[in-house]
Amino acid sequence: MDQDTSYTSAMNATLRPSTPADLEIHVAHRLAMFRTMKVGTDEGLSRMAEAFRPQLRTWLHTGQCRGFIVEEDGRAVASVLLLMRDAIPTPVTPLSVRGYLFNIYTEPTHRRRGLAARLTDAVLDLARELGLEILEVHASLEAEGLYQRLGFMPTSEMRLVMSAGIKTPKQWKHRHQP
Repeated sequence: MDQDTSYTSAMNATLRPSTPADLEIHVAHRLAMFRTMKVGTDEGLSRMAEAFRPQLRTWLHTGQCRGFIVEEDGRAVASVLLLMRDAIPTPVTPLSVRGYLFNIYTEPTHRRRGLAARLTDAVLDLARELGLEILEVHASLEAEGLYQRLGFMPTSEMRLVMSAGIKTPKQWKHRHQP
């Protein structure tokens, strides 16, 4: 497919807000996202999906989590979720709610068409409407450039894995050091 056709295809794709009826789309995209990044075993992914499903169901029903889906020919090909989560007020912002972008996924056959940027732009517009002042995202190594182009900056966040049974994903090991 040539570049002009890909661009036209992306522009013809339908972007719409998620509803609670889209639960299984978001669960499937979460599983596919981690499989693509080669994070987790089949057993671990299954456990994650079973724990994630009721959590996301609640968030979608209460409005604590909102999302968008891109459809092409009536089929979901990309999606994103925005979680409003509690945060500690800081000198940077006294607001105690921050936005967390997650579950950002595009099917492999639809990548490099601007769908992730389109989804992220929609989330940024929603975050502005909601009055959020800070958004966070844990980007894959491949997606860091996209988020930096959209204005996201690396932070000083660090993580300690406390359980001996948890294998540290390779994505955590190869971050740029400040």
